[in-house]
Amino acid sequence: MTPAQQSQIREAHSALPEGCRYVPATSEQLSVFEAEFGAIPADLRWFLGVCGGGIVGSERIDDITRLRKSHLKFRREAAMANGWKKKDVFVVGWDGSGNPMGIDQVTGQVVVEDHDFGGVHVIAGSFIDFLLQKR
Repeated sequence: MTPAQQSQIREAHSALPEGCRYVPATSEQLSVFEAEFGAIPADLRWFLGVCGGGIVGSERIDDITRLRKSHLKFRREAAMANGWKKKDVFVVGWDGSGNPMGIDQVTGQVVVEDHDFGGVHVIAGSFIDFLLQKR
């Protein structure tokens, strides 16, 4: 991510109403999360530490507290016989229909798994693309 992209994302995020933004995560919070769930993808880690999460376009990216809850929920639901099929995804939040959104750990794409119609759908080529296209 370039400094210009970081600046564009920070500016767009800070322009959101307060209720649409979360408090940025501390280094300690990020480290505690990573000790339990593994490394946070670099661009998401930056976003959590600088912007904290919140509304991006019509979607919501979890803050560090919600992210832990989302990972626990995803793990629980993926373990069910008819649960989520996509296993190599780092969940970043849930769309408005209750589908998990995440970063594919193989391709880096932002994907959503649709529980109504099935399948995994790419919504952006990368997390940075997701943040920039939704602004």
